[in-house]
Amino acid sequence: MAFRYMVLKNGWLIFNYGTGIANFRASTGRPGISDPSIENHGPIPPGRYIIIPSEINDVDYTKYKINEIEDIRNTAYTFGKFIGRRFQGDWGRYRVKLHVQKFDYPSRDGHRSEFFLHGGDTLGSAGCIDVGNQDVELFSLIKKTNTNDGTDNILVIVTEQPNSWNWNYMDTGGIPYTVEEWEDYSKKTRG
Repeated sequence: MAFRYMVLKNGWLIFNYGTGIANFRASTGRPGISDPSIENHGPIPPGRYIIIPSEINDVDYTKYKINEIEDIRNTAYTFGKFIGRRFQGDWGRYRVKLHVQKFDYPSRDGHRSEFFLHGGDTLGSAGCIDVGNQDVELFSLIKKTNTNDGTDNILVIVTEQPNSWNWNYMDTGGIPYTVEEWEDYSKKTRG
């Protein structure tokens, strides 16, 4: 298996999986907040992280074919887990922990941790990397290119500018957009 890695830069998560490259729109933190030291609001600190594919948490109830009793049970069970997780936050159908390897953030004081790569329905996160409704596609690609031999962890590089340029100009007070206007716009442009 070829070396796999991801880079989060300017609102894109670029996944090089050895035999190809895939791009996913991504964001981190809350709109209008660019300081990584602000807990539960700021973007993930720049640096290097590791994804361990065996730690992927999956509540994708849509993957089962409803043609046997076992599939109906699996769908119901997984849908129940999906609903339960929705009460904890906007996690999407897949999530995986990002293990810190090295921070490139000079004034890092160590008070932020527990970052994840995940999907979701709303714009932004509490500091995780959020790929929105593209989580099924991304995590399917991760699983498809996985050798399951314990050597295929994925390096994730977060740059100094993880969000797109217009993300930094957004203000939760509505200048130049309200979060709701931006979500409506981004849904329309996603296709």
